[in-house]
Amino acid sequence: MARFHCLDVVDVRRETRDAVVVTLQPRPDDAALFDFTQGQYLTFRRRFDEEELRRSYSICAGKGEGFLQVGIKRVEGGAFSTWANESLQVGEVLEAMPPMGSFHAPLQPDAARHYLGFAGGSGITPLLSIIKTVLAAEPRSSFTLVYANRQISSIMFREELEDLKNRHLGRLAVLHVLESEAQEIDLFTGRIDAAKCAALFESWIDLPSVDMAFICGPEPMMLAIAAALREHGLGEAQIK
Repeated sequence: MARFHCLDVVDVRRETRDAVVVTLQPRPDDAALFDFTQGQYLTFRRRFDEEELRRSYSICAGKGEGFLQVGIKRVEGGAFSTWANESLQVGEVLEAMPPMGSFHAPLQPDAARHYLGFAGGSGITPLLSIIKTVLAAEPRSSFTLVYANRQISSIMFREELEDLKNRHLGRLAVLHVLESEAQEIDLFTGRIDAAKCAALFESWIDLPSVDMAFICGPEPMMLAIAAALREHGLGEAQIK
């Protein structure tokens, strides 16, 4: 039977108009249970009008950052995400199961790998955890992130990604693709599909150098990217 544990809400930060970042603290006796692996998620439960809802959100903190954090984007009609965005406050308690999921690769401190990530919207949350952990734990590895959003104002963790780029000079590249806002380079406007992937692989991403890819976002986008990666010779990709 699933067992839930109490997590104290120690910070709630407005990330975008429709998303918050929630920092959580497990009770001392449960600390070991919440020692997560990058890319994992937490399943929460809460009662709404006598109905118990369970929702899962990916951890966005890095493995070595010393805290537990999730990003929650409001979903239209979603009771839990709307409550978290409008009403959740510091000092409240959330019930959660211990971290789960296998959306990651084993870390190798002496490796020199090139990772590729594709994220769409809130799909950035597990990838941010992976990126921060890899950059800290594998000093010789690098990461290229392609991040799709509707517009600039909807980009989650935009400033944090810029800070990571500055902190790990030359090791993190971030390509923003915006669906509804024009950019200086036409390739970075529109949706990510097979044609856009092919163009990215031709002029912006050195695919032969990529050791592993991670994809997280809307299902049509993920399927198109996975197919494009296979077509261009990269078979090792994880999809969430």
